[in-house]
Amino acid sequence: MTAPAFTAPLGDIVDLTRYPLTDRSSAAYQALVSQSRARLEQEGVAIFPGFVLDPAVVAMAEQTLALQARMFRFREQHTVYFKPQEETADPAHPLRRLMETEKDTVAYADIPADNLTRQLYQSDDVLAFIKDVLGQDLLYRHADPLAALNLQGFAEGQQLGWHFDRSDFSVTLSLQAADGGGDFEYVRMLRREEDDCYDAVGRFLDDPATQQVEVLPQVPGTLSLFRGRYSLHRVTPIVGQRLRLNAVLAYVDKPDVEFSPYARQLFYGRTTADSAI
Repeated sequence: MTAPAFTAPLGDIVDLTRYPLTDRSSAAYQALVSQSRARLEQEGVAIFPGFVLDPAVVAMAEQTLALQARMFRFREQHTVYFKPQEETADPAHPLRRLMETEKDTVAYADIPADNLTRQLYQSDDVLAFIKDVLGQDLLYRHADPLAALNLQGFAEGQQLGWHFDRSDFSVTLSLQAADGGGDFEYVRMLRREEDDCYDAVGRFLDDPATQQVEVLPQVPGTLSLFRGRYSLHRVTPIVGQRLRLNAVLAYVDKPDVEFSPYARQLFYGRTTADSAI
């Protein structure tokens, strides 16, 4: 899918003084990338507070709330690995235990072209910055008409259950904090590439005190890169009437990547972009 050209001035959205994305040859940009890449490697997360300017993030939140009627209500019980539940396993085994995830999502096809979050996602400068921090030679926007960019709302009681990501990294932008709850909690490297670490994960699910649980601040305007394939994480249940809002910007290392019809139906309640604005 070919995205429309980026039209909004990037300086009206991103704090280019603090994050000089348009001057990749500058010493300031190179230092930013180097420091961020080192933190991502060491801690599995890199955050960029104030990445989006305050007036822009307020507008982004308002635009997301205006699309609330377009949100698909996703509800699922899942294991932390997103593998099928093994009903014959011991009740304490991680593959027997189910987590609860509840969230409401606006699909990419339902986000208008003049939406500021969509404009940010379509910026080649932002794409290049993410690529540089990840240390990848090539990076592409997701080609799926529903999954490329999602706006998410979490209402009272909703949450993301403990899980490991199926992708190598995620890119999110905080748009609005809830009255309470909605904390992004994670445990670094609780799983390895060659080992799902069932024993350690099971002990943690029994007693979180067995691991160090860290909290990623959810401050509006903060861009976050997170490597969640090996770090267990969740969003705690929302408290209060104010929605927790965030955007998920999907980037991949191969062109023309799309979801299967099954995945589209599961996450968006439809298989095509026919209801796009």
